[in-house]
Amino acid sequence: MRTILIALVVAMPLATTPAIADDSLCKKLGGGDAISTVVKSFLSKMRKDDPDKLGRFWLYRGEDGVQREEQLIVDFVQSATGCDRLYVGRNMTDAHKGMKLSKKDWERTVGFLRATLDDYKVPSALQDDVVALVGTTRSQIVECEADRFGCP
Repeated sequence: MRTILIALVVAMPLATTPAIADDSLCKKLGGGDAISTVVKSFLSKMRKDDPDKLGRFWLYRGEDGVQREEQLIVDFVQSATGCDRLYVGRNMTDAHKGMKLSKKDWERTVGFLRATLDDYKVPSALQDDVVALVGTTRSQIVECEADRFGCP
């Protein structure tokens, strides 16, 4: 049996990693490593936010869970921007259901995103592309349009 498996593996063509398209947002942002760095910085800012605002989502969270969530978000953003990355997490609706994210939460999140992109000197036109991409998930994440933190 082992001989058969070895023969099958030897006979299989080598997988090649597809190149990142030159016009992809991933490539324009500097590739997967650059995106990972920016996402981690962005999440760090949000975790440090006021506990009555976005910081509330990380209160009493274990470090392992926070690290796992961070990696899922990195994977999601890399995949969504066209990097060679597979996102295996839940869809945005399921991942955020019950968090009571409001319009104000969303706006604050986008503010942190823009501030982080500014920190890394991302040109404003490219920032607009990133915010537009992230904006495609808004309807799946925001649970209420109340103009305050959290839903009623």
